[in-house]
Amino acid sequence: MPTVIFIHGAWVTPLCWRYFAPHFADKGYRTLTPAWPFKDRAPCDQLAHPDPCLAKVGIPEIVAHFKAIIRSQPEPPVLIGHSFGGLIVQLLLDQGYGAAGIAISSVPPRGVSALGSSRIEALRKLWKLFGRPSPWRGILPPPQPDAQEKALHQAQGLETFLVPESRRIFWQLLTSAAQVDFRHPARAPLLLVACDRDRCVSLETQQRNWQRHCASPVRTDFALFPYLTHLGIAEPGCEALAAYCVAWADDRLASGNAGLIYLPRINARRFPSDRCQRDMLQQPVPPA
Repeated sequence: MPTVIFIHGAWVTPLCWRYFAPHFADKGYRTLTPAWPFKDRAPCDQLAHPDPCLAKVGIPEIVAHFKAIIRSQPEPPVLIGHSFGGLIVQLLLDQGYGAAGIAISSVPPRGVSALGSSRIEALRKLWKLFGRPSPWRGILPPPQPDAQEKALHQAQGLETFLVPESRRIFWQLLTSAAQVDFRHPARAPLLLVACDRDRCVSLETQQRNWQRHCASPVRTDFALFPYLTHLGIAEPGCEALAAYCVAWADDRLASGNAGLIYLPRINARRFPSDRCQRDMLQQPVPPA
């Protein structure tokens, strides 16, 4: 039975996978959803009493944490990460861990510009987090969604469980801790999934990230879901996203990295917009 390890992002807990991971279990995968270091308590407890050790957690500590989990598995697992967890997946693959990796709405590695077409909005969000004087080490409270995000979550019936986060991990995005070898000739296959309504990691950023990874001879795929947001793994429509990722993982485990094998046709499922899944997906583009 193949194993999938799900890696959550910043400010959240493994609860973010509560709608997504069961689709892999239904298809015969053994699923693990471990928490980042010092983030394995209930969200209410983390909000009320953040663990002081969280301030010392950086990207290398998170990567080392998941390396230990991967080494404990009987065979190399598929790694699936969301947002900051997508960056962790890319770092793990770069260091030789995992049979294949999927990064959804991923924070990019060092060297890929994170500013999209809406640069003012991106800079405003960065200012809210880091504009005031702040130490390298510290704990950030969870960000407050703006009025538009609150309205969208309410309309979707989506409940988020945000928790405090280490400030250190964000500063380290500018350092070698967040760096990968985009030309790596021996890493595992990688799928980068972008959501067109993502207001946290722009489509332009994710396309640039995919283009950089295409410098490697190893298969690197890109897929676009136009009607999902940054929280696409938990909002209405995540079923189709999960089905696509399952099919990609099945294909990669069956074929390895030999040749270019397109995904099997997935059974059409309906989005809230009543459009078919296959009409909304951009097929992965083969590397040049």
